[in-house]
Amino acid sequence: MARAAFVVLVVLHVLCAVIGFGSLGVSGVYGFGAGGRRNGPTREETGRYFSSPGRLPLLLLAVPFLGVAALAVEPHGGGVAQLWAGLAAAVWLAAAAALLGLARPAERRLRQALDEGDGAALAAAGARLGWTTVATDVAFLVALGLMVSQPR
Repeated sequence: MARAAFVVLVVLHVLCAVIGFGSLGVSGVYGFGAGGRRNGPTREETGRYFSSPGRLPLLLLAVPFLGVAALAVEPHGGGVAQLWAGLAAAVWLAAAAALLGLARPAERRLRQALDEGDGAALAAAGARLGWTTVATDVAFLVALGLMVSQPR
């Protein structure tokens, strides 16, 4: 039973990470494109993308809880007191802070700028969102590396 619970929790953990970080990364692509770059999405495409509430990135907030739960029931595992788990939690905390403190406010400002037709504010909010998602994508890769290598 513990093995089945572990597998379910790991699958949910991975799905939330991939969907949460992936959707935030897509938001960053549209954010970078909001400034009207030639090869990026058009303002119309950006407006369509940001017309939704954008809740999928919030899935990344569930990632550490699912990870801790998986480690707690891991058969024959080292549990939550492992070095790599603590390091991954610190990386997640930084990614969550960037999501809630930078990305979400930038998305709100970007939506407002789209509504107002303020090109300068749109480009600034889009760039802020884009660079924030670059940072969170790096955090995702670091956390993934920690999970795969599990340094002791």
